[in-house]
Amino acid sequence: MSEIAKPKAKRANKRERAKAAPAQGGSRLLRRVRELEGILCQQVNLRKLSSYLKASLTPAEAHAAVECFGPQLFQGTTGKLYLIHPPGDYLEHVATWGEASPNEATFPFRDCWALRRAQPHWVRDARAEPLCGHVTSVSKSVLPYLCVPLIAQGKMLGLLHVQRLKIESRPSENAGSIESGLDLAATVAEEVALALANLSLRETLQEQSIRDPLTGLHNRRFLEDSLIRELARAKRKTQPLSIILLDIDHFKRINDTFGHGAGDMVLRRLGLVLQAYVRESDIACRVGGEEFSLLLPEGPLQIAVQRAEDIRKAVHDMALKHEDQDLGTVTVSLGVATFPDHGTTADALIRAADQVLYDAKHKGRNRVVSASARKAMN
Repeated sequence: MSEIAKPKAKRANKRERAKAAPAQGGSRLLRRVRELEGILCQQVNLRKLSSYLKASLTPAEAHAAVECFGPQLFQGTTGKLYLIHPPGDYLEHVATWGEASPNEATFPFRDCWALRRAQPHWVRDARAEPLCGHVTSVSKSVLPYLCVPLIAQGKMLGLLHVQRLKIESRPSENAGSIESGLDLAATVAEEVALALANLSLRETLQEQSIRDPLTGLHNRRFLEDSLIRELARAKRKTQPLSIILLDIDHFKRINDTFGHGAGDMVLRRLGLVLQAYVRESDIACRVGGEEFSLLLPEGPLQIAVQRAEDIRKAVHDMALKHEDQDLGTVTVSLGVATFPDHGTTADALIRAADQVLYDAKHKGRNRVVSASARKAMN
């Protein structure tokens, strides 16, 4: 090319680049708009997930929220939520989204790098980063994957595992884009962990409010609520409902002679006896002081009287010592009443059982008296 032609060619190239510049700029602008729309949609879904997690009343509802919003937040992925199963040596799957992944339903705590290091583990290339033991396939359909531990209030609760998590980015923005993608997963894990921790705390407080701390049995409040509920069920199904009230004989003498430590030990042992003689549907309570109760849904009077007699014998046969002191024989008196024969309301049924408990005390203690026997005597 001649020296005269070169400047002409340069000017032509400049004109072509000038014509292409608006199109390229428009393409970059459109791409940026789409990116911002994606981020906005992501933030909306994240806020929705957070709202549902905070409103969840049970862990199952929180798990369902994760299954609903997981695929919206991490499009094209397979995800699973695992929780650490007490005492903490393995994890159990509780929620999933996307296609079935090859991961096991449960796996040992030690199989996950994220849990062992207490920080996210991001694997893009199986040759560059170590795979977790719970990832049973190294095929391209699994990678990239991310494990994020669920940590709340300083306690490890579980794991968020996302497979095929692709973070698209241009080389110049690679680090920032990856950090943004990992931040989203970390935020989701943090929201889920906090919600599950709050639900666990709420459940613990609820349990403490209905439990007697000394014996581990339910308390009077729980008995009263349960009796109303079970009475309604018994009326609806026309089935019997029995209640046993029992009282430790001469309990004050035990406290006065051996001390309150011995008295507490007797109460705890009686609580264990009651737990040994209840069905899954029965409700054992410490009503207050040395008085206990046992609620038997669908339990007829005959069965309830036999259960009371079994408890009386078991308590009588206990060999109790406190600080190398033999406490001697401990006995209980028991009163039994049954719906509908001895009362059709909660107050009436408790009153009937309390009256025959008083009769058992009056007749010499260490015995079972039923409301039917009292009725026959009158």
